[in-house]
Amino acid sequence: MKIAVFATGWNGEYLRDMYHGLENSQKEFHDSIHLYASFGRLGSGDSFNKSEFDFFELADMSEYDGFLYPSTTVKEGDVKQRLLERIIESKKPCVSLEEEIPGLSFVGINQSKAMRQIVRHLAGVHGIRTFGFINGMKDTYEAQMRQQGVESKIRELGLCLMPEWVDYGNYEYRSGETYARKMIAAYEAGEELPQAVISANDLMAAAFLQTIKGTALEGKIPITGFDRYFDGECFSPTMTTIERPRDQVAYEAVRLLHELYEKADGKLVHRELSYRFFIGNTCGCTKHVPFDTESFRNRIFWKNLQEHDAKSKLDSMQEWVTSRISLEEIMDATGRFLDLVGAGRGQIFLTDDLFSQEAKSYRSCKREVLNWCNEKNRTEEGGVQVFMPLHYQLHRMGYCMVAGVDEMFRTGILETFFRNICYALENYIQRKQYQEVNLKLQKLYRIDQLTGIYNRFGMEDLGQKFYERNCEYHINTKFIFCDINRLKYINDTYGHKAGDWVIRKTGEALGRLAAEDSLPFRFGGDEFLLLTREESGITAESIRQSIAVVCGEETSPIRESLEVSIGVILAPWDSEYNMDVYLNQADEAMYEEKKMYHEKYGDRRRR
Repeated sequence: MKIAVFATGWNGEYLRDMYHGLENSQKEFHDSIHLYASFGRLGSGDSFNKSEFDFFELADMSEYDGFLYPSTTVKEGDVKQRLLERIIESKKPCVSLEEEIPGLSFVGINQSKAMRQIVRHLAGVHGIRTFGFINGMKDTYEAQMRQQGVESKIRELGLCLMPEWVDYGNYEYRSGETYARKMIAAYEAGEELPQAVISANDLMAAAFLQTIKGTALEGKIPITGFDRYFDGECFSPTMTTIERPRDQVAYEAVRLLHELYEKADGKLVHRELSYRFFIGNTCGCTKHVPFDTESFRNRIFWKNLQEHDAKSKLDSMQEWVTSRISLEEIMDATGRFLDLVGAGRGQIFLTDDLFSQEAKSYRSCKREVLNWCNEKNRTEEGGVQVFMPLHYQLHRMGYCMVAGVDEMFRTGILETFFRNICYALENYIQRKQYQEVNLKLQKLYRIDQLTGIYNRFGMEDLGQKFYERNCEYHINTKFIFCDINRLKYINDTYGHKAGDWVIRKTGEALGRLAAEDSLPFRFGGDEFLLLTREESGITAESIRQSIAVVCGEETSPIRESLEVSIGVILAPWDSEYNMDVYLNQADEAMYEEKKMYHEKYGDRRRR
């Protein structure tokens, strides 16, 4: 089968376990599994998240035989609903992981039932009668099911869930810390406290215990957790919690999807998996909890070692990609990193116009800039392929696909990997934009706005380089100085627009003669300079002919012909003189011709 999976990676450990479950199923069923992973943060709704969550639109639903929807990872309600509508419209079988959704089959544990078991233990074993509750996000399925289980069992036993001690967090450490500080303050104020607290996950429970440590509440308030992630396993005292079979959920979901696909009868299946009620010491139990200390220490050692190694590789990648100037170098550095972490394949697709800020869909990103394959660890075309968006805020640049990335999931570096690519691409775009701006500024700085040829600043920069390069390659350089005759007369007689016209036409004529072996400059006012190689064939006569041609292409605002005085000097490549010497000589030669022009026509006007 070809299967699409949609998940957000806000909980890296859940995503890792789900990936391992998908990998295990793939080894048995040999499916092609596409995991669309975004990393939007919970509830912020900013432009970063919008580009993240819109990434799910990349999937063409018609291409797949079925879908897996770990919908509890998608906390944004509108995103969740849009994706659900697309799945249902496809009329393909879909299995929801951990959440019972109308119209979809289900695989997961009964979270309400698990919470009821925790309440029963606290009440039956420890005699708890009043409870507090630290829940997750209020409008999410997980929070609702866990609270439903707590409330229903407390009502059934005739106990009390104290409303003032029911808080909603976001499953993060700070939520448990905030709840504990509130309780410490209430205790000091002499307010009534619950006899025990139930937490919707281990991390908030651990934060609660850590915060009350060393206060008057230490040891007085039992607490339980849920999920039994690695942070809960590490905590001491041992956490009383619910252990969910996260990788098994993904495996069983694929297995069920095969059954639905083969039967094709449209019937929905609800498959409830067993969970483990892990009794530790945080609930108040003092019985020794069997614990393989040596095994756990080994796990900690190898986990730390692998994460340290992964961080070193990420640091190398960050250095590689951010220091690269060209797109090709960034892609080469990305391929090097994939090779370093033992990945199987990697592809990156970008939009055709990477510099446009116009909104684009991820489906329009079809320009393949990376197609990398590890010949030593070649991954089949099937398997689990992970797709991730590449964007900066709302600027969607493209997406990447990686396969055979067990190490990246195991060490939790997948998100940082894709963010490094995003930052490298954004840096590349900004560098290109800065270069473009600099070129425009240089053009404004070097280009004469009236004639379109280089100005005197351009001559001081480019003219000097042109002369030095000719000398380096043993090429003689011609310095041709031009001055428009009787410009003051033209301005006085026909107006300054006519004067601008003759200046512009002179510059245009010199520009047409210029090629790779020549550079034209407006030296200032009515003076022009042309630098050219000796063998270019450009002479005073060819300049006058070019001026006549460009003036004849449109109606002239003056009755007289446009005439110029020209001085030509040849500078040998091995001369000991610098460029300024030949500029002065060409200027003097031009001035001599102008004197002859004035003497010939009896015109004594100053040039």
